[in-house]
Amino acid sequence: MPECFNILVVDDNVNNRITMRALLGRLPNIAMMEAGSGAECLMMTVEHIFHLILLDVQMPEMDGFETALHLQMTERTRNIPIVFVTATLKAEEFSRRGYGLGAVDYLAKPLDDNLLLNRVRLYQSLHEREATLESHARDLQDALDRLRVTQDKLVQSEKLAALSPIVAAVAHELNTPIGNCMTVSSTLDVDIGTLYAAVEKGETLKRSQLLDSLGRARTASQLILRGMFRTAELVSNFKQVAVDHASSQRRTFDLKDIVGGVVMLMNTSLHKTAYRIQVNIPGSLWLDSYPGPIDQIISNLINNSVLHGFEGRKEGLISIEAQEDGDYIRLLYHDDGCGMSDEVKQHVFDPFFTTRLGKGGSGLGMSICYNLVTGLLGGTIEVADGEPSGSLFTILLARKAPLAASP
Repeated sequence: MPECFNILVVDDNVNNRITMRALLGRLPNIAMMEAGSGAECLMMTVEHIFHLILLDVQMPEMDGFETALHLQMTERTRNIPIVFVTATLKAEEFSRRGYGLGAVDYLAKPLDDNLLLNRVRLYQSLHEREATLESHARDLQDALDRLRVTQDKLVQSEKLAALSPIVAAVAHELNTPIGNCMTVSSTLDVDIGTLYAAVEKGETLKRSQLLDSLGRARTASQLILRGMFRTAELVSNFKQVAVDHASSQRRTFDLKDIVGGVVMLMNTSLHKTAYRIQVNIPGSLWLDSYPGPIDQIISNLINNSVLHGFEGRKEGLISIEAQEDGDYIRLLYHDDGCGMSDEVKQHVFDPFFTTRLGKGGSGLGMSICYNLVTGLLGGTIEVADGEPSGSLFTILLARKAPLAASP
């Protein structure tokens, strides 16, 4: 049901107000109130909400011009349309004084019934349209708020999706050194137990036997130490990558360390394949930025190459290079896979665009990469055909991320 259109009629002549009431009563969804003076008009606008004011110009004490000036100077009433009703006002005078006081129109006395009703209908229609637009604006804002919440959830989900293969690969990779250490430790424990028992019983040990036992113990300790170093290295790199993925905290870092850590962990899931990753990034490319999003971008690009670029192939090469470019770092990511068609390149950064619909592709990875690079990291990302084949992503990363950006 349409909102009631509230009109305030301001006229010191009671007969004129009666006539107005009779005329306006013909229109639907109209609520009319009356004021006999400018002062009464101002008091009523404090207590009630009006959508249109029909204001007589010639009134004692406070005329229509002065009343309109007070309405124009008050925040609550400044945007209420005012239509002057007068027997003396001419078009030239209205243009000179009326518009400056916030009036939108004037009606000459004696009133033409049809003209009055048509003007009121016009402003009623404008008000209804304005109310509809405001309602749509609120709906759009609510939808935008929900979209932002959904986007945040999708970003978090994509972070976990990018981290999941690394978690699985690291867990698998840790099994090898830990398993070796357990095997060697158990063998070492048996040897030490045998040696201890012989010494305890007072048995005479030959020098060769003792040297043999010590040699096996030294070899075992070296194998254990090597396995523990490998395990510590994997855990340390994974811990840093996981923290960066989860927190998106800003800090100063060397790009070579960040990319190298991600690539080392990604290699754990590729070591049984013929896919290879070459990194050619010089040291001391320092950034004051967010390492987590860079981790995620590199992880997404590598996963895309494996899933899409190398689909149906048993081998492939990925190269990652970086160089200084003024206030930016130019990061070049290239694979020698099957490349992309012009249509795919045109839509590769669109949300939910995927060439593997129903095959596990969410279509969000590259869209999130684009948003991270162009938003949080203050840079750009472009895709082109690689040379001699495959796909080439050119990423510009601001050496100092925008201060206004937030994770």
